[in-house]
Amino acid sequence: MIRLPYLYSLVLLALFTGCSTPPDSSPSGSPKTPSFGTTGNVSILTFSEDKFSATVTIPHGSQSIDPIFTKLMADDNSDVLDQYLDGTVNENIAPEIKDVIIASLPDGALDYRVTEFTTAPSSSILQLALDRSLIEAIVLPIIKKYTYPGAVPILPLFSVSTTPPILNDLKRLKLLIPCENVSVPKQQLLLPNAPRAYRHGTHRGIDFYVNWGTPVRAVADGVITRAEHDYKEMSADFRLDVLGDAKILGRTPSDVFEHLLLGQAVYIDHGFDLVPGYRVVTIYAHMSHINSSITVGSTVRRGEVIGQSGNTGTKDSTLKKKTGAHLHWEMILQNKGGEYYLGQGEQYEVLYPFLTNLFTNR
Repeated sequence: MIRLPYLYSLVLLALFTGCSTPPDSSPSGSPKTPSFGTTGNVSILTFSEDKFSATVTIPHGSQSIDPIFTKLMADDNSDVLDQYLDGTVNENIAPEIKDVIIASLPDGALDYRVTEFTTAPSSSILQLALDRSLIEAIVLPIIKKYTYPGAVPILPLFSVSTTPPILNDLKRLKLLIPCENVSVPKQQLLLPNAPRAYRHGTHRGIDFYVNWGTPVRAVADGVITRAEHDYKEMSADFRLDVLGDAKILGRTPSDVFEHLLLGQAVYIDHGFDLVPGYRVVTIYAHMSHINSSITVGSTVRRGEVIGQSGNTGTKDSTLKKKTGAHLHWEMILQNKGGEYYLGQGEQYEVLYPFLTNLFTNR
């Protein structure tokens, strides 16, 4: 969009100027892609090829400027971001990354500003432009974040190495799938490394979409380190408040993620046996119920049912709806260098086959 009052005052000036004898000057450059208007006594709006600049040509005596304002006010101009995403990020997650960028841009960043006003013998010219440096200062780091997620610490409170475990070193690992007779989802947005625009973060796990109340089971032997039996859902307004904090920070605060957005959750410590050199913790989130036998310090066996799936911690849950039920499952690997989520930084083409081979139903 555009700052309307300022532009309108300039257009009025242009119309007034058109009633007198204008200086003999010509606008520099010519618009590349006509996108609105006709010739004659009608104002014309044209955009540059990359849409970072626009030109409004107002013939002297023109009485048809309102459609120009309608066009500029109706456009959100977010399509200028597509040129940064096309060919750079996977097309399956590009819309989500675009949402992250739009949410991160300051108010007015996609508004055109008047950069020049000139008059010619037959018309007045307004040159407008978007602030490219402001937009790129936001866009480029976000694209880097989601193109190379291995370089992003998962818990900024701690000193974290930027070298997650290589999947090839984990190829012998076999886990029981957490919900019976389901498969690893093929959609990239449901797997690790996908952007999460609503919280300015990165998805660290797998979302298994199952019916509300589906039994959830431990993927391997371990010890319970977290079991929120007394979980109380936050209000919808409070959830929006904490997501506002995430927007200010440009990332998901670790306390907000761990204690609010995961909802009712169970953590299982699998020790150092599953993956040599790493302590392994699995997380089961958005649950609707945790079995009474699942308490902190108790042991669980592979395949033991720990609770039921739900949607706690999600927007729908705060609105008292049962829609969107799924199990969010993560595996965290810890060593002296830091903490990592399973699959961190891996490309989808490598990650998906690995995950399908990781789980068994027995």
